[in-house]
Amino acid sequence: MFWPATIAMLGGVLFLGAAGIFLLAIQYHRHGRLSWRRTLTTGAAVIYGFGLFSYTMLPLPETRDAFCRPGVAVPQLQPLNFLNDFALSYELGMRHFLTSFTLWQVLFNVILFMPLGILAVRWLRGNVFLGTLIGLTASLAIELTQYTGIWGLYTCAYRVADVDDLLLNTFGALLGSMVAYLPIFAWLTGPREQSAMKSGPRKVTRLRRFMANGFDIAFVLGLVMLTTFVLEIAEKLGAPQASYNLTQRWIPTISVLLVFLLPTLMPGRASLGQRCAWIRVAGHGTRPAPAWQAVARSILGLGGISFAFQIADSIWAASPWAWLSALVLGYLLLSSIFLLCDPAGRGIAGRLTGTRFVDRRIH
Repeated sequence: MFWPATIAMLGGVLFLGAAGIFLLAIQYHRHGRLSWRRTLTTGAAVIYGFGLFSYTMLPLPETRDAFCRPGVAVPQLQPLNFLNDFALSYELGMRHFLTSFTLWQVLFNVILFMPLGILAVRWLRGNVFLGTLIGLTASLAIELTQYTGIWGLYTCAYRVADVDDLLLNTFGALLGSMVAYLPIFAWLTGPREQSAMKSGPRKVTRLRRFMANGFDIAFVLGLVMLTTFVLEIAEKLGAPQASYNLTQRWIPTISVLLVFLLPTLMPGRASLGQRCAWIRVAGHGTRPAPAWQAVARSILGLGGISFAFQIADSIWAASPWAWLSALVLGYLLLSSIFLLCDPAGRGIAGRLTGTRFVDRRIH
């Protein structure tokens, strides 16, 4: 009972650590601001999703054919069969019934899906019908996955597909959808806000700029890691090994171009992270800066610094210009200090290029 919960917590925390910044970027782009309630509910939903997986799918068999034996994982297709098990257990006495695995398995199947109904009502702003329907759909998907051995990944089913589980899980989602209206679960509902596009412009603060920088760095690192992972999978499937120049130079370079420079050239004059934070580069007044100014700011700012760090190992380690590493670090430190001390908050790149950041919703 506790081992799957440990796996769920560990998996949820690791996932949030790796993908949390992307979830925040999506939230900010959608609502124009971050909400602690929305963030906590998203984290709870992620951990709960890992919990559903760990309790219904783990542990996985060691081999594809490990459970291919007669009488193993036979589907249970008789509805309400657990009532017969209740009767047999009760014949041995009330104490035996209350402590029996049969009773607690039924209760756990109900309890396991109650959070799904609560999240459907509070997080998705649904109702009792939607919460019950989501519970039914999720439970049916789980039972079919168990019945098919994770859709053919394993030769035989390794867990029992039980129609009673489907009924009890759905009832748990129904019960959760009903209790979700209690005030104790109000914190799970994020504030009602119109879409960020329809909201009025707000001042571009230093915190907002640092948050946009964090989104950009995450996008670059995520793109590099994803591309490298795909190449490794392709290599294991028989594709030629990726060259050093491709993995250490071209992939980082293209990632920086896709996140920083190309979006800056497009209408909107902003990197991907800046677009998530509703920021754009402006020239005189609030008009979008010319392309050359926006690109120059990106090169002198985080875009150029990110490019230098991404290809650091492939260039600095193999060249006589190792002092470039110290130079970039020094420029990064100087830029950060200047941004914090500059009364206008424009930073070195903004001063050198004659640009500044404004809210994208300013016309």
